[in-house]
Amino acid sequence: MEKAKISLKIMSYICFLIFSCQTLNAFEKNKLAQLKIVNFFRNINTIEANFIQVSPSGNVSNGKIYLDLPGKLRIDYENPNNLLITTKGFWIVIQDRDAKTTNNIPVKSSPFAILLEKKSFLNNENFITDYSINAGIISLKIKSKNTDKNESIILEFLENPFSLKKWIIQDSLGENTTVLIQNAKYNNKLSHLLFFPIDFAEPTN
Repeated sequence: MEKAKISLKIMSYICFLIFSCQTLNAFEKNKLAQLKIVNFFRNINTIEANFIQVSPSGNVSNGKIYLDLPGKLRIDYENPNNLLITTKGFWIVIQDRDAKTTNNIPVKSSPFAILLEKKSFLNNENFITDYSINAGIISLKIKSKNTDKNESIILEFLENPFSLKKWIIQDSLGENTTVLIQNAKYNNKLSHLLFFPIDFAEPTN
């Protein structure tokens, strides 16, 4: 009976050690992933890349994206929509080249606000961050503490070599828009003219 009790205690202790090691290993992986992401954004000034966007309905569009941190963004859609999105300052400017229309929305009310920050949002108390690592992919989900909506953005990185592969924007209805990044070039000098909206000519009578 005593031997059975001792064996049970030993087994319990071994299980505890295995669980503790697994927990510690996961914690260390998360810390390493966080450090890699912090260093990535700390060392990045500009990004120029092609993208493929998949909407919640499954529609696919493509184009080029330019980031000049902090604060500057250009998304140039090629197909099927002839749209241009530019950001420089407090506003996101959405323009339809075919219809020659322009709409403005505040940067802070959009998911792009996170991408446009040069300072590390990982240490920003206004955001909730959640990590997961699976099959060489590091996922970072970011959500604002200042809203009850389900809106969030997920950044996915390839672990080796470390690079940004895509982001997923989840809207208040829980629907996802996925943007796949391809042929990325980092820290090239970008013209400031890229981030100005189109100056549509006034219609003539």
